[in-house]
Amino acid sequence: MSGHPVAVVGAGWAGLTAALVLSRAGQPVVLIEAAATAGGRARTVEIDGARLDNGQHILVGACRHALAQMRAVGVNPILALHPVPFRLLMRRRVPDAAPESHLLAPRSTRSRDLAAALYDASRGAAMPRRLLGLPGAWRMLHRPLTRDLPVADWLRKSWQPAQLIERFWNPLCLAVMNTPPADASARAFQSVLRQSLMSGESAARLLIPRRPLGELFPEPALQQLRTLGATVQLSTRVQGIDLMGEDGFLLNLRGGATLPARQVVLATPPRSAERLLPTLPVLAPLRRNLGNIRERSICTVYLRYPKPLPELPPLTGLLDQHGQWLLPRRLAGEPHWVAVVISAAETYPAPDAESRWRRVGRELAETFPGLGEPEHGRVVCEKMATLDARSGIDDLRPDTRTALPGLYLAGDHCVRGLPSTLEAAVQSGQKAAAAAITDGVPDLAQGPD
Repeated sequence: MSGHPVAVVGAGWAGLTAALVLSRAGQPVVLIEAAATAGGRARTVEIDGARLDNGQHILVGACRHALAQMRAVGVNPILALHPVPFRLLMRRRVPDAAPESHLLAPRSTRSRDLAAALYDASRGAAMPRRLLGLPGAWRMLHRPLTRDLPVADWLRKSWQPAQLIERFWNPLCLAVMNTPPADASARAFQSVLRQSLMSGESAARLLIPRRPLGELFPEPALQQLRTLGATVQLSTRVQGIDLMGEDGFLLNLRGGATLPARQVVLATPPRSAERLLPTLPVLAPLRRNLGNIRERSICTVYLRYPKPLPELPPLTGLLDQHGQWLLPRRLAGEPHWVAVVISAAETYPAPDAESRWRRVGRELAETFPGLGEPEHGRVVCEKMATLDARSGIDDLRPDTRTALPGLYLAGDHCVRGLPSTLEAAVQSGQKAAAAAITDGVPDLAQGPD
């Protein structure tokens, strides 16, 4: 029993973090990943000779656990991430006229400066509504919600002007939550806003990667794991997990191989975790909750232009378009490419990938005169990019420890109060590893109740 390793299933940011924490504590670890590349839903892919990503991610200064893990594997966030003060620049194309620009740019995150920025950004609303929205916004940040409700209802109850909702709150909610405001959890959205805007200037900074995502954490994490003596098995799919009595667990791998483990950390999306759980009555409630957690997709449209792009802001919101956020890839070393993010992509259908990228390219050309048409495009869609962070989602989220000793869960779906983010994934990996270390070798001699 003592010779068996701890098995971590899934090499996304949650699984990598769990494996690292365990390995640093001297635990024997086997990390198993079905894909050929580590990183999960935040990994690097090669497209037409360019190192791009399977999804465009932005961190904020408040992602302290994720940034600490990057530093722990030898990545300096100061060099790897481009900091931008919290500001939202939104652009809307207008037929036969110059594009509209709307800016939310507080001088600081102090209440007075935030209020001034919100007042200015709600230009076009009647004066009483602009003024009434300010105490409502203050309550949004300073009064924790006692019950969850959809973000759209929360904004209305907080007397936010329609212009502010349409230009800033709704796009920000969709970007952070990957769930439309009509459904999204106000409690989780508030948690992100409070952590980002109420913890000082550094916490509110947007951190845009200067490198492909694989270089930020997954690739150096794998290198450190191997240095620490962990076994890494990529392109290896776990098909099921059985109990071995007092000897722990037996992982059944595709192809007929098996792997004994004294403890198991399941760092997989909810649907995969539900499928892999041992079929025991004691785990039935957990399996039921996991099965009720829905998922949302994200599509990233990559456009390549024939010449290096003109200087563009590092982040621009796109109003009333198929794509929602534009990020030039110049910062990440690909000056010919831009990324356009489509959150909750299942609500913005397209007949095929080419139709999608060509539409996004046309809309960008109208929004940014002089940009021109792209010469080529690719669409990367993650169908299970995040959980569906709707109101009440925390009631379904599982604990790290399961009812079966020695079996743990990790993943952003395990962190209550946050949407699916890299920060939540890292926090969950740390918590699962800490629980496994604290619990030690489980006593399964008597079997589960």
